[in-house]
Amino acid sequence: MLCIVVSRKDAASKNMAKFLMEMEKWRERDGIYVGDEKILYITEDEHIYHNNIDREVEERGYFPSVFVFASRHSSRAKKKTLSVHPVGNYGKAEYGGFDRTLVKTAPLLMRNALELLKEKEVEGYEVCYEATHHGPFMEKPCFFIEVGSTLEEWNDMKACGAVAETILEMEEKSYEVAIGIGGGHYAPRFTDIALTKKVAFGHIAARYAVDYLDEEMITKMIDASPGCSNAYFHGEHEKIKRMLSRHLSIQ
Repeated sequence: MLCIVVSRKDAASKNMAKFLMEMEKWRERDGIYVGDEKILYITEDEHIYHNNIDREVEERGYFPSVFVFASRHSSRAKKKTLSVHPVGNYGKAEYGGFDRTLVKTAPLLMRNALELLKEKEVEGYEVCYEATHHGPFMEKPCFFIEVGSTLEEWNDMKACGAVAETILEMEEKSYEVAIGIGGGHYAPRFTDIALTKKVAFGHIAARYAVDYLDEEMITKMIDASPGCSNAYFHGEHEKIKRMLSRHLSIQ
């Protein structure tokens, strides 16, 4: 079962929720909307600060295997993006979650979402992975799917509709699972590898997070990327390669 989480405090999320409600047949049960092998869960606060939402949903009698957060993305660069990314913090938790804590993600589902977003061909938007960042903390696998990066995009009904369609259409397919090290926040190399090869990325540490990577964090990246058997690099990062070579093959 998939749990789709939307937030009333998030403009893009609210717009996605409107499409989701129209596209799927839902049965409302005590504030939770139940569909075919999925539920829609609405929160009043921001996604990134809502820790342990999986426990909250389970206490209501539902046991999803994966959570997806339908969300806005903000950036100073005002980049127009449709993106997916894992959840967690390599260093200090400044925007939800906990310090040096990564949440288990869903690489195969996330990769299929990336592919579907690309196929939608929403004019003017770049489709990409983002590196792992921000909260919330939870124990079940999850990831964010987002429209960025300003109010104009958050209220772009074509973009929000494409994300809603993707959420309802995505499915797991068989790919090699890998982690990514280095590069920019929008992970251009890893996005390209995923879309041109049969590779699904789990956690990604952009170059600004590399200084936080030690044996402990590398182990956390692998463990929180189910099925991980490989690592791809953008840049040299020889120290990290040496540490990772004891765990995985290197590309």
